[in-house]
Amino acid sequence: MRHYVSLIFILLIFISCTAKQEVPGQEAVEQAILAMERQALDRWSAGDPVGFAENAADDITYYDDIAAQTRLDGLEELRSYLTSLEGQIPAHDYELLDTRVQVYGDIAISTLHYQPNVDGEPGPLWKATDVYRFSNGEWRMVHAHWSLVKQE
Repeated sequence: MRHYVSLIFILLIFISCTAKQEVPGQEAVEQAILAMERQALDRWSAGDPVGFAENAADDITYYDDIAAQTRLDGLEELRSYLTSLEGQIPAHDYELLDTRVQVYGDIAISTLHYQPNVDGEPGPLWKATDVYRFSNGEWRMVHAHWSLVKQE
């Protein structure tokens, strides 16, 4: 019986001494997530839709109002879908509006409006929610949902 108690005690010490994953502070996370969003959207706006998947985790889920009306599951499905959009996204400028990043430990939620501008003319306004998970020292997108803002 003493051996079991000793073993449990040793396990508890080991668990308590194991280094926990350090998640950066709120401001650093906000800056990192928004930089990742801009990096992906810079590629999208340059006509490279597959670049959007650069920050995605292997287990990402995805919806949008273009053609992904049903959930896409996993990085390979997302890449396949984005590849099907190649040549259909005109190069354009964009603005990110009303950005917000909420951080909950190793989860961060980015919400924003995306305003594309083609040849100086505003395109349809999008709203987006992207969810990131901090794992192995990096943030990866695990869910994205993009939809058009309904015009009144």
